[in-house]
Amino acid sequence: MPRPATLLASFLAFGGCAGETGLRTASTGPLAPGFTADTATRAGLASGAKASEAACRALPDGLWVRTRDGWRGECLRYAAAGAVRGGGAKAPRLAVLHIPGDASGVAYRFAGGAPQIEGAGESYEVPAAARRAAAEALSEAAGGRPVFLIGRPGMHGSSGDHARDRHTAAEVELVDAALTELRRRYGVRAFVLSGFSSGGAIAANLLARRTDIACAVLASAPLDLAAFYRGADGGLPDHYLMRAAALADPMRSVGSIEPGGGGATTVVVLGDRRDRKVPAASWRAWADAARGAGLDVRAVEASGFDPAEGGAAASFHRTSGAGLEAAVACANGEPVPAPPRLATAEAPGGSAALRGIE
Repeated sequence: MPRPATLLASFLAFGGCAGETGLRTASTGPLAPGFTADTATRAGLASGAKASEAACRALPDGLWVRTRDGWRGECLRYAAAGAVRGGGAKAPRLAVLHIPGDASGVAYRFAGGAPQIEGAGESYEVPAAARRAAAEALSEAAGGRPVFLIGRPGMHGSSGDHARDRHTAAEVELVDAALTELRRRYGVRAFVLSGFSSGGAIAANLLARRTDIACAVLASAPLDLAAFYRGADGGLPDHYLMRAAALADPMRSVGSIEPGGGGATTVVVLGDRRDRKVPAASWRAWADAARGAGLDVRAVEASGFDPAEGGAAASFHRTSGAGLEAAVACANGEPVPAPPRLATAEAPGGSAALRGIE
């Protein structure tokens, strides 16, 4: 059976690989009718895009979804493999769904408390055909199970404003609605969630909102946003304090997850303690809190070594391949975590002490 990590050369741009920064736009295909920009390009990622409901519903890969209060609608795009619309009597019970991290090589700035994008890596610009090929490779690794690669708001062709939506409750609500629509469209009954980096924070919040998640793998994810945003001096920046009420901090929702109540039966939290982008403290605290709430949480460490970005030191952040391998193992009914380079990071008594994997 193919290993997902060996099949994701094109997919790694979906979740944080290296690349030069800047906003030069490459062609990822024609602009979809009814969209003001293509957020699969770096320029579109920085500007955001609006889309009409009619235009979205005309797209085979478009999901028109709304926030819970109904005031805001967006078109989320996705790549699918191993799934047939309509489902019928032979509809699959379980599907793997991956939520990507932020754009590769992305740089953010805050002006007047409002987040903006200064640049992103060239490798962010992945054509839709490459995303579909990645979904097909993952589906093959998962024994032909359906695989969905969702585009977060303002990313990978989806409408929205990524800089504004990142880490917010609105982002979680829109992705939550997308999962519900995928269930209706394909007849899927449950999901194995794979979330990398900021996508892992969304997945963690979905655990508190849904009862159809059989397994969740959260890789290198900022699961404690206060710890993630805290500066070297221990203080929280003004832009975080100004936006705190709108942010969806998984630490606030962890207590609402129902252990054994039809929700996730297994949660794998993995990362590299050397990570320079998401410190281990920002996911270790969530793992401890989730265990305290009675959840089956397995904290593991995976090597996140990646090439230096733009001449900088290696970030040790990229664990998306390891996370996908664990998600596929869960979907296939194999022991989780299964990849040989993963090792349990739990000391006796359930502490979150981490061991490095060399």
